[in-house]
Amino acid sequence: MTVDALMPIGELARRADIPVKTLRHYSDIGIVPPARRTDAGYRMYGEEQRLRLETVKTFRRLGFELDEIAMMLRDRTDQPAGLRGQLRALRARQGELRQVALVLRAALERDEPAAVHLARLRTLAQLSAADRAARVRHRGGAPQPGVEGAGPPLPELPDAPLPEQLDAWLELAELLADDSGPLRPAEMPTTADHSGNAGAAGDLLSVLHDAMEARSAGVTPDDSRADAIVDRLRRAYDGDVVRQVTDEVAPDGDLESRRYWRLVARVKGWPDQSPQAQAMDWLVAALRLRCG
Repeated sequence: MTVDALMPIGELARRADIPVKTLRHYSDIGIVPPARRTDAGYRMYGEEQRLRLETVKTFRRLGFELDEIAMMLRDRTDQPAGLRGQLRALRARQGELRQVALVLRAALERDEPAAVHLARLRTLAQLSAADRAARVRHRGGAPQPGVEGAGPPLPELPDAPLPEQLDAWLELAELLADDSGPLRPAEMPTTADHSGNAGAAGDLLSVLHDAMEARSAGVTPDDSRADAIVDRLRRAYDGDVVRQVTDEVAPDGDLESRRYWRLVARVKGWPDQSPQAQAMDWLVAALRLRCG
């Protein structure tokens, strides 16, 4: 791009219909850096920066925070990777909007007082804020089940949930949104501490959730698809992995673990018998096949 093709900050702000102050702020925090600066220090912008600015404006209209946008636009050298990150973030936001729509629909169908569904929306907002913080902290898209440090997952609601499924899901959301609770995501890998560490308990619940999903999908412990789940535990635990895992989480688990699994089973429509015990049986069998 030639120098003649560049425009000053005022011209780009005029074309984009935003205040110069806003564009200057975007430049200062690195979201829309200038193509170059003149000898006098004036910022100059080109077509690439104009397109980037339009992308930022689109994400802002969709409700994304600036730190989220910075994360989505961080990889300018690998366009496919950058687009995949943006797509993950948009799908996560789509999921948030779907959850709000389900809460509002339930309020209409049940003719509930405003205070009831407002409390539910507040819970969703808390969970969304925690989820967005995790995405920025881990510098990726939406946290996925099976990612270390992501904590136990919140299961997807069916398209037309029964009242008891929605109630269980909202109770789960409240449980996981409690940043001081025992199921909060770990900031460090689980090798840091296995003696009462709340984050480690949350990570192990996430592994057990994946084990139950695999079991429900017909994956047997000797299937190669179980390798990834076992590998996560082998990386996190030293020595006798089977003994450490079985010692740390008994089939019934602690009070909060039992509550988590009871609610997950209700949302997913799993059998009434302890899904955590079933997941543990599957996981221990998979571990023994690979770890002896």
